[in-house]
Amino acid sequence: RTDFGNVFGLNIVDGVLKGLLARAVVVLDETGKVRHTELVDEIANEPNYDAALAALK
Repeated sequence: RTDFGNVFGLNIVDGVLKGLLARAVVVLDETGKVRHTELVDEIANEPNYDAALAALK
């Protein structure tokens, strides 16, 4: 999907990373309902994977 960054507001719009996507996690359940989201404040930081996995339980 080429518009993913636009649809989810993940495009980096300035700086040396302009044009890339921010680091984010979105967890959907089997019906497509969003159960967890996280957008990290610094692209070098990892998201909380444990929280994302816990949202699946």
